[in-house]
Amino acid sequence: MILKGAVLIPDIPDGGGDVLDEETIRKVSLIFNRQVNLIDVQHTLQSVGSILESYITDDEIHFLGNTYPKGTWFVSVDVTDPEIQDAIRGGEYTGFSILAAPYRSVEEMKREGVE
Repeated sequence: MILKGAVLIPDIPDGGGDVLDEETIRKVSLIFNRQVNLIDVQHTLQSVGSILESYITDDEIHFLGNTYPKGTWFVSVDVTDPEIQDAIRGGEYTGFSILAAPYRSVEEMKREGVE
């Protein structure tokens, strides 16, 4: 089962209420792609699939009836776990979430060489 959707949207609160700007989203996506690159369920750290695409939009885009601003982080994933596929089809899971990056600020990310 291949799914595509937004992970983080600039200046829109995520599920935890955090609001990130375009630059921070870009940096977080780089950390994820370089160091984490794991598709799991509810942050269990047990793989249920793999990432096929991960990108930041260069312009505003329209996707599934919604408009997303420039700088939105999208992923496409291949969910290979049959139980998770059934849960997605049943509406139990409806979006993407990321486990918070272990950085306190963009400045800390810069010191670690993530740019």
